[in-house]
Amino acid sequence: MSHKRVLVIDEESAFTRFLQDDLERREISVACVYSPGDENSATAFAPNVILADRKMLSWRNAGLLHKLPLVLMTGTDRQWLEDGNEPITAANSQIVATIPKPFEPNMLAELIDRYATDSQKINLDAEYIEALIASNRLLDNLVVEFQSKHALEDGHVTGYEALSRLKTRRAISPATIFSAATEISLEIEATMNVIDQVIKLAAALRQSRKKLPVSFNCSAILLTRSDFVDALFARLQQSPHIGGSVIMEITEENRVANIQIVSEICQMLGQYGLKVSIDDYGTGHSNLDRIAEIPFAELKLDKQIFWAFCNDRVPMTVLGSIIDFCRSRGARTVIEGIETAFHLEKARLLGADQGQGFYWGRAVPPQFLVRDWHGP
Repeated sequence: MSHKRVLVIDEESAFTRFLQDDLERREISVACVYSPGDENSATAFAPNVILADRKMLSWRNAGLLHKLPLVLMTGTDRQWLEDGNEPITAANSQIVATIPKPFEPNMLAELIDRYATDSQKINLDAEYIEALIASNRLLDNLVVEFQSKHALEDGHVTGYEALSRLKTRRAISPATIFSAATEISLEIEATMNVIDQVIKLAAALRQSRKKLPVSFNCSAILLTRSDFVDALFARLQQSPHIGGSVIMEITEENRVANIQIVSEICQMLGQYGLKVSIDDYGTGHSNLDRIAEIPFAELKLDKQIFWAFCNDRVPMTVLGSIIDFCRSRGARTVIEGIETAFHLEKARLLGADQGQGFYWGRAVPPQFLVRDWHGP
C-alpha cells in the first residue's frame, strides 16, 4: 500500500476540500496548512511532497520545505515576497513542477507518483492530533458537515447526520480525534459545538417546511459526565421547538461506559423530545444484550459488518435477526456504507428501513442544505 503524504499550503476553499477527498480516495494522505498556526501539526504529518500556492508561501513556512519536492500552483518564479521583505528562496526545496489552478487531480496524482517517495512512517494521525492540541488548534480546525440518510424503498431523503471533520486533515475519523488520549473537556466542547449546529440546522429546515430530523454523534462515555449532560439539557430547554427533530447517535468505540447510567440519561433526554440512535452497531462493545436497556428509536448497522455480509462472510440470518429485533421494538434500522448499486440491492434484500453512504453523495456544509445560512 502507498504511504505517500502530501502537504497542501493554500487558502481554505471548496477546491481544497475536494482535492483532499479525491487524493485520499487514491490512498494518498493529505494535510493542509491554511494559517501559520497549522505549521506545528504539518511537521508532525511528516509529508514527502508539498503542493503550495505561490501566494501562500512566506518566511513563516519556509522551514516546512526542507529538502522536499515542491509543486507550485500558479506561477513559475522560484522566489516569493512577503510584505515587501527580502525574497525567501526555495533553496531547501526542489521545485519539480508548476501547475495552474484549478487543475485536474489526475495531473497532481501523476506528479506525486513521479516525485514522492513512500513514507517509512505510518499511523501518524495520533501524532498529528497531539500536535494540533499542543498548539491549541484542534477546536479551531473542526468543522461540521452533514450527510443525508435515505429511505431504501424509493431513495427520498429522510434526514441528515452531522459529521465532525478537520479542515486540515479531512480523512481522520472522529474516533481518532476523540480517543482516550484526548482530554475529555475538549471532546465535550467539540460535541457541544456540533449540537449547536444541529439545532440550528433542524430549526432552519423546519422554517423551510422540510421537517427532517438531524442527528449528532455522542460517545457513550460523555453521557456519564454530569458537566456534559447538564450542558445538553440546557440546550434542549432553550430550544423546545426542535423536539423530535434532533437525534443523538450513541457511539461506544473502545471506551466502555456504564450502560445503566447511559440508559437512565437517555430516558430523561427523551422527555425533551430527543430521540436516541445506536451508531456503528457491530463494532466495539455493542451487542443486543448491552443495548436492550437503552430506549433507542434507531439502530445503525456499521458498514464493516454490512460489507462482510455483501462479501458472503456474514450470513444473512445474522443481520436479519438484528433487523427483526429492532422491528419488534418499533425501532427503524439504517444500513451504513452504501456506496454502490450492488450495496443498495443487498441492503434492500435485508429489509432495513434506511441507508446512508457515498452512493447518494458525501457530507456537505450546512449552507448547501438551507438558504441564507449564517455563521460556521
